[in-house]
Amino acid sequence: MLLPVVVLLIGCSAPTPTAPTVRVIRIGVLPDESRSMLEQRYLPLVAYLEDSTDLSCQLVLHGSYEELQAAFEAGDVELAWLGGYTFVKLNRSHHAVPLVSRDRDLRFTSYYLTRADESATSLGDFRGRRFAFGSRLSTSGHLMPRYFMREAGIDPETFFESVIYTGAHDATAIAVRDEEVDLGVANGPITESMFASKRISRNAIRVLQETPPYVDYVWACQSDLPATVRTELRDAFLNLSEADPANAAVLDQLLAKYFVPVHPDDFDVLQSIVDEIAPSGEPR
Repeated sequence: MLLPVVVLLIGCSAPTPTAPTVRVIRIGVLPDESRSMLEQRYLPLVAYLEDSTDLSCQLVLHGSYEELQAAFEAGDVELAWLGGYTFVKLNRSHHAVPLVSRDRDLRFTSYYLTRADESATSLGDFRGRRFAFGSRLSTSGHLMPRYFMREAGIDPETFFESVIYTGAHDATAIAVRDEEVDLGVANGPITESMFASKRISRNAIRVLQETPPYVDYVWACQSDLPATVRTELRDAFLNLSEADPANAAVLDQLLAKYFVPVHPDDFDVLQSIVDEIAPSGEPR
């Protein structure tokens, strides 16, 4: 199992004995892309949070969704970028407090990906073929696609010849491209960003189908984080504006136009789906 990688930004050093205590916020993010992409996405945000608050921030990278969840449960991160599934688990077990989501996160979708030269036109055409989810704890790469397939009468483990878990959205897209699987499901915005950056080509893979919308990602914090600090963090996110070029660059990396405040009630439907599909706490 990979050990967490901590990335410290300038300004995170310990205070001198005569200075006020520095409030350090350790920030964890879902490892749903490669480490280099995670650093590219989130280091600008960490720098922004340091510049716009009185907080000192550390980006802490983990090797799996399970490691991030365990770190939050142990109190080793104060703020975390969580998928909806991970959030509802941590909200129930550790009273994780939702702060903000991106404009797109209350109506999120997943993409079913196949190769560009594939003649199939629907999920039903892939019976008896190879399929890939992302991480088992991923909302967009596993839980919600499984839910929608179940609603359509498809049990992945019996419908497909084989089912694998790649661990990340970009890994799923690459597995499809490299013919390791015939069909895979991944986060829609990350897939679009891979097309835009040429990490994958539309000449190599295509979107077969898009899921219905659902609630997904959220920035959440520990319940014992002081209310003043929660407000400071929330307001920093809400103040990000595309009208400011520096802010726009941060938002672009986060695949966002702006952030909105969220409440635990926003995740009630997702919680009921988790209880239906994974009553023991883990999806199949």
